[in-house]
Amino acid sequence: MNNNSCLLIVDDEEHVRDTLELLLAAENYQLAFATNGQEALKTAEDLLPDLILLDVMMPVMDGYEVCERLRANPKLAEVPIIMLTALDDRESRLRGIKAGADDFLTKPVDRVELRARIHTIIRLNRYRRLLTERSRFEWAIEQFDDGFLLLGDGDVMRNINSAARLYLGIVKDGDLADGFLQQVDKRYKREPTAAWESWPSPDEKSQRYLVRPETRSEPPLWLQVDVREFSNGGATEQLVHLRDVSEHMLLQWQMWSFQMQVSHKLRTPLNALTILPMLTGKKMELSSEETQSMLEVVQEATERLQKQILEILQYVDASQLLKLNTSFSLSEFPSLLSALQGELELETVTLSIDNSLPEKTLVFSKQGLELVLRELLGNAQKFHPQQSPQIELEIKPADAQTIILSVSDNGRHLPSEVLTKVWMPYFQAEKCFSGEVKGMGLGLAMVARLVWGSGGNCRLYNRDDQPGIRVEVTLPLVGNG
Repeated sequence: MNNNSCLLIVDDEEHVRDTLELLLAAENYQLAFATNGQEALKTAEDLLPDLILLDVMMPVMDGYEVCERLRANPKLAEVPIIMLTALDDRESRLRGIKAGADDFLTKPVDRVELRARIHTIIRLNRYRRLLTERSRFEWAIEQFDDGFLLLGDGDVMRNINSAARLYLGIVKDGDLADGFLQQVDKRYKREPTAAWESWPSPDEKSQRYLVRPETRSEPPLWLQVDVREFSNGGATEQLVHLRDVSEHMLLQWQMWSFQMQVSHKLRTPLNALTILPMLTGKKMELSSEETQSMLEVVQEATERLQKQILEILQYVDASQLLKLNTSFSLSEFPSLLSALQGELELETVTLSIDNSLPEKTLVFSKQGLELVLRELLGNAQKFHPQQSPQIELEIKPADAQTIILSVSDNGRHLPSEVLTKVWMPYFQAEKCFSGEVKGMGLGLAMVARLVWGSGGNCRLYNRDDQPGIRVEVTLPLVGNG
């Protein structure tokens, strides 16, 4: 018989240890021995045996005390203990039960009974461990944001965690009978189609996705689907892993679109700069007026190129501003605003700060706040029909931990479908009014990057009381977690 179970035999008498070793030799257990209570505690700690045969009558530390100490040790508290005793009275057994013993054998030990008791207790303890481990595993799986489900024959869903139920829209257990693909097809498109032809077999060459297209009320949802196949008692089962990769897909799309936008935006001024060789070449005869006109084109292209490159660099480096002087006293806000008002040549800017806030400090750098204000004030000016907006700034508490900075103007309203996209890199709301624009569409994306990075939030919406936009920026205060 093959048996990998480890047994610890504790007895102070050598002939008893030898006898037990002989009785158990045919079972092929891994046997360890201890001659006293102290040695038993140390050996058990080192080996973590599957079962302990513990003599009751030992000098210095008897079996009852050893049993109590074993049960007090978290590592050994669940190890089964069979007490060996020459005492057969009721009081001794009750004392052993109170100490934590699982069973008793009376000396001299019967070989058949010894083997049967050990075999039964080890088997039951293994079942208990499996149930405990399964419960822990199921609990851990329930904590995941990812979906996990087990498929049996016929694509039947046998076990499924809460996240997978949510992704698949399974409310009742009766929905499990529909089968995985049948349930999937109610809500998603399977992409790419070719990768799903071999389902449910794993496909190492291509990645499978479930895609829920974007709607007016919900963004697109991308679920990456991975499957692992294994055998269970002769039957083949599949463990399916559903992972939300929507943000990753959006990031990839933004990177690609951003690269395309940068390429397009920079190409125009770069093309204009190709005039320079014409001006310096000796093969062309140009009048002074033609030369001046070309120089003006080159100058405009150079300024535009410089502005757009700086805007790109500013966006890329925006997160670094969070690391510089990462606090700003609201008492300095009026002077910062006044300086920006003069720089941008804004005529009408009003500021209202709640009386409880001037002594408060933001978890935000001065440089970062200056960039945020410059962008919001500049947008208010740019979107106004006459570029002369009336701008109202208000700072008020959102709660004990954050403030709301709102910037309102009297310019234009934005279409509703634009309001949720303005924080995306390269998106240009100006196109809704004037078509082609000279900017890169990175300003509000930079604002969002700074604010989100500090633990704040951004919101932009049309004013209800009059034409114009209101931007609300939520920022955390120092000392409030």
